[in-house]
Amino acid sequence: MIKLPALLTAIFIAIPATVHAAACGPSGSIVRVKNTSIGAFEYVVFKFHKPPTVPAYTVTAVMPPFTEDPSGNTIVIAGSKYTEVRFDSVFWTCSIAQNFALPKTAIKDIKRTGQFEGVVTYVIGRRASSHYISNYSYDSGTGFRTIVIKFKK
Repeated sequence: MIKLPALLTAIFIAIPATVHAAACGPSGSIVRVKNTSIGAFEYVVFKFHKPPTVPAYTVTAVMPPFTEDPSGNTIVIAGSKYTEVRFDSVFWTCSIAQNFALPKTAIKDIKRTGQFEGVVTYVIGRRASSHYISNYSYDSGTGFRTIVIKFKK
């Protein structure tokens, strides 16, 4: 049996598996996730390569502890209230770009808690006085669909 030098082993262990995955490009894949703030509201925005229909998703209130799927590792998410966004039947074997400017006034943290077997989940941590308002989707240019999760500051 050939053993890898300790340095190479440490490098492979330190790099998460998603780094090796290709950028998301197939129909129904999540291309990018970002957050933004406009006026009295904050948003988490998911951009998809345009699928034939709006991707199936749910938005629910959740409570810690949070664990990563599929590893089962514990994930710490800042905030005192939590909202989970779960996408079902999406292309998931790719590296989803994330561009978060945190913390904002309402949104304190956003973490992907799962990306496995067609399901991608994110948990949004926010301050107690903020409120989940709504979610909506729209076509955002040729070949893309955007899903927005809206919170009041």
